Amino acid sequence: MKYLSKCLSKCLSKCVFTGALLAACGGSQHPDAAPAPADPAAAASGGDQVPPEKMDEINRNLERKRPIMSHCLAIAVDNKELPKNSRGKMTVDITIGPDGKASDVKIVNATLESKTLGECVVHHIQEIQFPAIPKPFETSYTYAFEAM
Repeated sequence: MKYLSKCLSKCLSKCVFTGALLAACGGSQHPDAAPAPADPAAAASGGDQVPPEKMDEINRNLERKRPIMSHCLAIAVDNKELPKNSRGKMTVDITIGPDGKASDVKIVNATLESKTLGECVVHHIQEIQFPAIPKPFETSYTYAFEAM
């Protein structure tokens, strides 16, 4: 979440700087430039961009799944795929479609090697109903695990 905030902050800084630079240079459009959107609401909300409040909601939905992800680890330990004192992290890449469904979930980094754990995590992420968004959105999320 902190990383996302930093990225948004940098992006906004660049947009403000670019806007100031264009204003200083006259900001004239080239004849082949795309016309401004006709819908003022679309222009105000960033058009096809995923609004920050939707990104926050996506992160909250993933965070709410932490307890069930811990249960996935318990299942892997019960199946003797992992030792009782296992701890580690798993990072997943997720593509969320405009309908709010995770259309593609991939484990991209895991310090715990367990087929059961991986399948369980992917399954529960695919069950999340994310908010509707203007276009597909790719993100990643890391879950930390610790068996006791």
